[in-house]
Amino acid sequence: MKKYLLFIICLSISSCNSEDENLSIPTEFTFEYNLHESLPSNWVSDFNIIMENLNQIIPIKASSYFYELPIYAWNSDVNKPFKDKIGNATGASISGNGEKINGKYMVLEIPYQEFEWESMHRYSVIAHEYFHVYQMLSKNFFDGEIELKWLSEGGAASFESLYIQQYYSYNYFKMDQNRVDIAATNNPTIFETYDASKTQDSNYSSSVFMVLCLVKELKKVGFTEENAFKAIYNDFWVKDPKDNNWKNIFQEVFTFSVEQFYQSLTNYTNDINTVLPNENLKLQNIFRELTEKEGERLPL
Repeated sequence: MKKYLLFIICLSISSCNSEDENLSIPTEFTFEYNLHESLPSNWVSDFNIIMENLNQIIPIKASSYFYELPIYAWNSDVNKPFKDKIGNATGASISGNGEKINGKYMVLEIPYQEFEWESMHRYSVIAHEYFHVYQMLSKNFFDGEIELKWLSEGGAASFESLYIQQYYSYNYFKMDQNRVDIAATNNPTIFETYDASKTQDSNYSSSVFMVLCLVKELKKVGFTEENAFKAIYNDFWVKDPKDNNWKNIFQEVFTFSVEQFYQSLTNYTNDINTVLPNENLKLQNIFRELTEKEGERLPL
């Protein structure tokens, strides 16, 4: 009898703890802005506008494993102003880990030259890193269980280009992602990993090229341009791929195999101008179905 009562008590405590844990998960995803005073006021203004636009286009959904993210941004002419928070992290990335609250964080160290030269990258990088946060609707992506660089980075880099094209009337594809290596057509497997393609993917130009080729191939089998980008940006990641099954998911989502796609790349020349998307393409049209139908997302 005592053992039975003890079991009931333990079960009750466990149940309460589980309920408390569920109650502690916020219903909305939140970003914490840490914008250093070294940043020009016009950049800060555009940062806020870009983040608001992106939140409207592809809002980040809170999940049990990811529901908040600090952003640390500064001008590179200041020496690591957030070192007490993020150590020696530099550049632009989603860094850290997910083992504790705020284990992950966004780094936006904007090179001072980009302000002097008015480089569009000082804005596009915001959309790029935000999109990586969106890709974390896949828990395996969040956990680092899939690399697949050309589709992860090519997705984020093509997304930033579409954003800049739409909101700044600047063709980032043609001007800044035009250094496509010939390996993108004759040796595409190297772009599955960072190490194998680190010298052939300047500003992710080759990965972007492969993504745009995938859009072209999807259009050949009946996808609209908007639906092709939606499949690449959302539908593939919703399936929660990882290193040992992504090829199966690729064929399920895109209707042809990875090998067939790689073979099709031999029919292209490594010229970004041959695969450019419609300049009037709107991100809202790509993601419209998802904002209208929450059922398209992963169950959280």
